Amino acid sequence: MKDTTSSPLDESQQMSLRERKKRLAQTTIEEAALRLFQQQGYEQTSIQDIADAVMMSPRTFFRYFASKEEVLLGPMRTVLSDGIRSLQRMASTESPQVALRAILEFLASRYQQQRASFLLRYQVAVQTPSIASIYIYVLMEIEPAICDALCSHLETATNRNTIRFLVAVYMAAFRVAIEEWLEQETQGVLVSLLREYLDSFASLSDTPSTFKTP
Repeated sequence: MKDTTSSPLDESQQMSLRERKKRLAQTTIEEAALRLFQQQGYEQTSIQDIADAVMMSPRTFFRYFASKEEVLLGPMRTVLSDGIRSLQRMASTESPQVALRAILEFLASRYQQQRASFLLRYQVAVQTPSIASIYIYVLMEIEPAICDALCSHLETATNRNTIRFLVAVYMAAFRVAIEEWLEQETQGVLVSLLREYLDSFASLSDTPSTFKTP
């Protein structure tokens, strides 16, 4: 009689296969949705349109994505979440400034790896007023999480209000660098552009008259 008992390794391999199938389905949906967003507009594309393009029902679509917005902006949130995890692995002795530069350079490198995908998503977002503000908000919504990670993980991060301000400024530099990078006709290096912005901010901060009240 054949032993049908599954070993932990078998279960792990099966889970990995399920995850691979899920990711393949998500990728197929994303590619079809982005193509439709580009061809006929984000607001003019329905869930039914996307489902028809990949030959599935809308009900099946919702097994993989909660909305069109998630299809468009989900990868951004995934990369930003990866950045939080990279911060949590960082040495607790780093200063907030060093930690923030490190996490933003990590995020910039991830964006660089997926430039074509993020460029298409950006183009769709800026052409859709209802999505353009959400696109910016996705970058802003991670600020409290970064602030929490700095305050709880880094020994020198004790003043929360100062850290909140610092995170907001650094994230603004990150957002402007991303927008300039995506709007460039030539494919520059995002990390280098980001460093230019952060260095400019650092030089302003070192000026004695900067941020002083009269």
